Amino acid sequence: MPIKTRTHRTTSRKGKLIILTTLTLASCAILGVAAKAKHQDIATSSIPELQVDPKTRPFHLGFTLWPSDLSLEGIKTAGDFANQHGDIISVCFIGGIPWPESLSGGAYSRDVQGALAYRPPKGKKLFVQISILDKDRKGMAPYWGAKDNLPLPMPWTSSKFDSPEVKKAYLNFTLRVIEAMHPDYLAIGMENNVLLSNDRGKFQELKLLHAATFLAIKAKYPKLPVFFTTEVMHYKHYAKESVGTDQEAEVAKMMQYSDLFAMSFYPFMSFNMARPIPADFFNFARQFKKPIAVSESGDTSRNVELKSFHLTLKGTEEGQSQFTSTLLKTATKDNYRFVINFATTDFEKLCDRLSPPLDDLARIWSYTGMQDSAKSAKPALAVWDAYLRAKFVPTN
Repeated sequence: MPIKTRTHRTTSRKGKLIILTTLTLASCAILGVAAKAKHQDIATSSIPELQVDPKTRPFHLGFTLWPSDLSLEGIKTAGDFANQHGDIISVCFIGGIPWPESLSGGAYSRDVQGALAYRPPKGKKLFVQISILDKDRKGMAPYWGAKDNLPLPMPWTSSKFDSPEVKKAYLNFTLRVIEAMHPDYLAIGMENNVLLSNDRGKFQELKLLHAATFLAIKAKYPKLPVFFTTEVMHYKHYAKESVGTDQEAEVAKMMQYSDLFAMSFYPFMSFNMARPIPADFFNFARQFKKPIAVSESGDTSRNVELKSFHLTLKGTEEGQSQFTSTLLKTATKDNYRFVINFATTDFEKLCDRLSPPLDDLARIWSYTGMQDSAKSAKPALAVWDAYLRAKFVPTN
């Protein structure tokens, strides 16, 4: 998801609004990959009838706790659905790092401590994702103090990713996350390859930081799966900023310091993406010879009109079902570790609270839930739940 508006935390309504107003125009570059086109065409007649009855599955299925509305009810709706329709919860820390406190070993703010106190429901796995990057993937993550998304304090404003103080602070934070939350899976970078599209020099610094952090964590927690996530649209050069960058080679180098290949993928974000999704689309993920996972994903189940940008993203319930089926069939065949669908529930009510163009930017993903905002199940949920009911047989 190119625009980082998400958090796992059930903060106040004001806090959620602050997070949402960090929306930037970064997604417009993604939407512009087909500048000659104003609409997508989805040939729903070519989507085959789905017949899904898996007996076993090697992967966990789950969601983030992104709310359906800026209300306690919206928060509860997401949590209840995630608990009922998944066996893994994804927690995303994307609003910054407590840089000074992590460097010195000092006490974290109440806001940070509250986030680290999260525990998944009994019997659920926990996947924690930490972003070292800012919201538009062009620089270092902001400061997380009394609240998240605060400006970097001095002297952090001039720090480089591979500087000694950043390396020490980031490692200390990741270790404190592990000690507090005991995750089953840990991503120490989210969509890192997008930085390569935006700033090649900073990406080289980031590679050094990632390698140092990975090795230090594995030395202390050798059994914990540690990795970064890859944004597929940039990796596959569907995003125009990625044109001319050697995504394949650079991600392959980073994969030397990763236990999994984990990908972030929203197929409707490119006008050039074949629809329906080809059955062999995800084959590229096998090349790294490592376990595979989907760190976040989703397809829109209806058209999304972005009035501010004179664009319409096309989607159908049939298309969402087909995407879900193709993804989970591939996950079964290739023994994925887990699959995360970002939204549990459509959140157009949340978007309606925002002013243009922020409402349009948030609305891009508003119909990627497995149920609509009235809590009615979509056809894709039947596919999802068929796999959830299948016996979980992990790959050795």
